[in-house]
Order: sequence, then structure tokens, then C-alpha cells
Amino acid sequence: MIVRQPDVSRIFPNSFQFSLEDDASFIDVLRMADEEIRKKCETFPAKKYKSLLHMVYHPYENRFYKQVAIQANTSSLQFLNVRENPLMPLPNGTTVILIPHGGCITDWEEPVEQ
Repeated sequence: MIVRQPDVSRIFPNSFQFSLEDDASFIDVLRMADEEIRKKCETFPAKKYKSLLHMVYHPYENRFYKQVAIQANTSSLQFLNVRENPLMPLPNGTTVILIPHGGCITDWEEPVEQ
């Protein structure tokens, strides 16, 4: 997973790589990334957010915030629509590019407290 967010990418410039269970979803990937971030940082590096998951995902509506851009592809370059189905199992070799604050978004949403 590549995270295009300055505070996170400054600490993890070479992206994240995980080995997960066969039925792991993108939400599982985000949780694993948050674990790695917690290992390196006392607090989440982007102010006003508690975690990467908090920054990008609406927990009560099971969806990503409108300003979040996500591109997911398999190793064979097949597009995966994880935005519409965040709990779908990811195939082996999936690469995800996550942009928490995608450009040209007019309907900005503030994160929901859990």
C-alpha cells in the first residue's frame, strides 16, 4: 500500500508491505498499517486524526469519505473497486494507492468519532 499523505509518507517513504490472511480486505490492510504507524510513532502523525483508518473510513456507514481517493490493482493490473466494497477479499499481489485528501473534492467530510 502506498499512502499519499505527507505526514505518513514522510515516516514510511517506501510504502507498506503486508502478508495477510487469504480473506483479508482493504480494511484489514488499513488496520495493519495503523499498527506499523503506532510502532514508530507515539501519536498518529497527521494532526486531528487518531489513525489512518479514522482519517479515511466512515465506520457507521461502512464507506470511505468522499475526499478519499483509492486505486487498487492486482499484479495482473486488474482494477479492484475497494471503494465500493471495502470488505472484499484482496487477491495476492494487490497494490493499493491511498490518497486521504484527493484533489478537486467539494463535498469534504470530517471524520466520525468512534
